[in-house]
Amino acid sequence: MNWDDLKLFLAVARLGSIRAAAQEMCVNQSTVNRRLECLEHALKVTLFDATTRGHVLTPQGQAMVKAAAPMQAAADIVVQAAHLALRQMAGSLKITAPQAMFQKDLAPLIAEFHHCYPGIHLHYDDNERILDLLAGEADIAFRAGWQPPDARLWSAKLQDHPWAVYCSPAYAALRGKPERIADIYNHDLVRLGGLVGQGFGTQWFMDQLPGIKISGLAEGVNSMQKTLMAGLGVGLLPHISGEGERSGLTRCFDLPPEMNSHMWLVTTHALSRDDRVKAFVALAKARMTKVI
Repeated sequence: MNWDDLKLFLAVARLGSIRAAAQEMCVNQSTVNRRLECLEHALKVTLFDATTRGHVLTPQGQAMVKAAAPMQAAADIVVQAAHLALRQMAGSLKITAPQAMFQKDLAPLIAEFHHCYPGIHLHYDDNERILDLLAGEADIAFRAGWQPPDARLWSAKLQDHPWAVYCSPAYAALRGKPERIADIYNHDLVRLGGLVGQGFGTQWFMDQLPGIKISGLAEGVNSMQKTLMAGLGVGLLPHISGEGERSGLTRCFDLPPEMNSHMWLVTTHALSRDDRVKAFVALAKARMTKVI
């Protein structure tokens, strides 16, 4: 006998409706009907009579409720104990992520995680240097890029990040905004350097501009954001860094969707089996799997 079938039976008995039981158990009505039929066939009894008032227990069904109720109570105790054990998890997790991501997404995620698991101390590091997870410099990393991280690490893709060309409102007022890649020949271009400047999308962008004169070099996304805010030219940024009032920037035009980069959640294979890490990963996937 399948315990899931018994749970559906008890839900219908308690609620008096297959529809209500299906909603509570997050399944469709046809699944509930099918599982009840299987249960009745296995037991060789009729458990419900269908009436205009809903599903009413037969005498055999009433006897089943009395027999199965202690099993449900025991299962509830197990579930409650598991939830309590999770909430009582203790220890620490060191998380590293880009600064722009902390401001937009990570701060509320950390706050929610702390509420769910108050015994786990979170240490956040927005160091632009890529910390070595294998050497224990951090437990979990959020890493942006076009390719999956090191194959020696466990990773999951969380988000797609569109990219665009940006400039400051002051620059746009003085020089106008480029509307397409070819227009950039008439503007001051600030090039992205550092590791992100070696990425697939940024390399593709520069390949579209052979012979372009470079007016400046920004060693990373944060430097590019500050350089553009100073009105020193136009440059490439992901939406996560270029959008919003805090950025103070104006979007000129978007890169094609196939140039989207990705945000990866990364840890070691060993830590991916740790309950603290699994809890954080589950919450991050639930809250952050989207295009931004």
